[in-house]
Amino acid sequence: METKTLSLNDIRIDGGTQSRVTIDEATVLDYAEAMAGGAAFPPVVVFYDGACHWLADGFHRYFAARKTGREDIQAEVRRGLRRDAILHSVGANSVHGLRRSLGDKRKAVTLLLADDEWGAWSDQRVADQCGVSRQYVNRIRNSLATVASEQTRRYVNKHGTTGTMNTRRIGQSSKRRPDGEGRIAKDAYRPRQFHGEDGPVPMRTIALPLNNPQQAARSMIGLYGEDYIRQLVHELNLILKGEPSND
Repeated sequence: METKTLSLNDIRIDGGTQSRVTIDEATVLDYAEAMAGGAAFPPVVVFYDGACHWLADGFHRYFAARKTGREDIQAEVRRGLRRDAILHSVGANSVHGLRRSLGDKRKAVTLLLADDEWGAWSDQRVADQCGVSRQYVNRIRNSLATVASEQTRRYVNKHGTTGTMNTRRIGQSSKRRPDGEGRIAKDAYRPRQFHGEDGPVPMRTIALPLNNPQQAARSMIGLYGEDYIRQLVHELNLILKGEPSND
């Protein structure tokens, strides 16, 4: 572990290592004003896997530094993978920094319980990692188990074999796609407000399942093609890193 100056562009913030529900813009502004006035802040914490520096603690400081126009920031660099950064993140700010909301605590606990490895931990171990009580973890675990059990029904087939069936869609029309999956709006192809060299450029509008990013990604690839999506991902990464695009 070492503390050194890192370029903000070299710090990855797109790996799901942010365990808060959202960034508090007021806090970012307060930090930015303090930084501009010469205030010293603790180094952010990143995990380096040999290729990427994953931000684990200090998202508000990171965005505040960007807002002031800085190009780098002091960082405590630890060896580890993206998963190590996530594991550190769920317990960050439990005793310092901006106080976590109930939503932040729930998200942190849910991140661990939804993971195949961490979800097998005891309630106490999850609680210690997230900086919450064992009783709170137990309530979240039970609520997640209840949702899962309500959507699953056990049955025995004619051969005597026991299986499970997802009942979430029972009673719903088979013609209705879940969560807007793959649907195209009525105005799916409409001219944009400007013209290209070859006239109006068509724009496709689709409804994506917000609670299922994997399905959303598949729908977009199917509708737009792999080449377009690769370019889109590239541009999104540039924006998230605060780098200018080629346009």
